[in-house]
Amino acid sequence: MMPVIRISDAIFVDLKSVATWLGTDTPSQTIDRLVREKMEQLSLERDDAPADAAVRDAPNDEIEFQSAPGLSFTRVLEASVNGMAVKKANWVNVLLGTAGSVKTTRGLDPKALSNELQVPCKALEYEAEGYRYRPELGVSIQGQSAQDAWREISRLANKYRLPVEVRFQWRQNDKAQYPGRIGILRAGQ
Repeated sequence: MMPVIRISDAIFVDLKSVATWLGTDTPSQTIDRLVREKMEQLSLERDDAPADAAVRDAPNDEIEFQSAPGLSFTRVLEASVNGMAVKKANWVNVLLGTAGSVKTTRGLDPKALSNELQVPCKALEYEAEGYRYRPELGVSIQGQSAQDAWREISRLANKYRLPVEVRFQWRQNDKAQYPGRIGILRAGQ
């Protein structure tokens, strides 16, 4: 079942006008086109699996991925960054652990770390617009989807040769790419 949204009559009229300019036939097509164009402008990607995600079965019915699959509806089971286990492992904590390792190994101050990170980040204490201050790093980082968090984890790990391994599981959800299955991602090795 698809979600239903309610919009005002005025917005519906505006949507019909925009549809004329875009050459779309339905409100859904118009909204889809506007959202896709805006996501492209913001350099955002949908949280879908890339078509070329290489898969290899690992022991214990786990799937080892060479490139990231769709990570929606996943939970991290365990993770390590630079040989150290991530406590309270989740996608955010793996990202923070990776950023912390980069900060420590490169001797970066908060401003330099903020410039290095390619996720929304501020080198100050800021707690609005989805940002959360991370005193251990001296920066405030905006929340990320699992897919975006892994993209940055992988980029940092590969750039600085920090070994990162994440073992995760898809929740039992029809929208999950592999419901109930366990996956493994590695970077920086």
